[in-house]
Amino acid sequence: MSPRPVVHRFVVCLVASGFLLACEKRAPAPAAQAPPATPEAGFAGVPTPGTSATPPVEQVSTPQEINTSAEDAGNRAVRAEVLKRIDVMPNLGGEEKDKLYVQVERAQAMGKVITIPFASGARTAPADAVAGISKALTLPQVLKYAEDPTVVFVVLGFADKKGDPKLNQSISLQRAESVASVLKDKAGVMNIVRAVGMGGSEIFDSAALDKNRVVEVWVVLP
Repeated sequence: MSPRPVVHRFVVCLVASGFLLACEKRAPAPAAQAPPATPEAGFAGVPTPGTSATPPVEQVSTPQEINTSAEDAGNRAVRAEVLKRIDVMPNLGGEEKDKLYVQVERAQAMGKVITIPFASGARTAPADAVAGISKALTLPQVLKYAEDPTVVFVVLGFADKKGDPKLNQSISLQRAESVASVLKDKAGVMNIVRAVGMGGSEIFDSAALDKNRVVEVWVVLP
């Protein structure tokens, strides 16, 4: 048998292999895929830096000067409204209710010392508010009342007027009771502390509902 056909096939294979190698060298590398575009801040679902999806609730605040004047029109209006609410408070017995009514009615002075904003639907004070209340009680303008055992702390809970009035009354009372518990159990207030639900209100702002979702701590001086 002649070896020529074998040699011929061997040569053909070498040529074919060289051709394939050349093709592989000339084939361009596949283009790198571009990374997915990052959505810009401000679009739906992408919060702008420095903001959150839910507007933050305002911080606990305390006036630099506590206004306890019995002649102040605002203080007199609050006193009158508190007396109305005491009459219908479901969480106090007759004797306690009468005692609180007399304390507020005969007070020589009373004034707001702390304001605690609440988120919509919230009924308990959040952790940051607890810290804010404790800090407020260390301020000189508030501490002097906490150190006077004759001073009564009256905690007024408010809700906005949106929704059912009975539900708003319940929410406002639960908010007040939550802050009253913070004052006694976590902030170390030894004074008498009373919680009063003021119901739905627009006295703080009739347009911005969130301004009415607050709890106010008032001091009542005998």
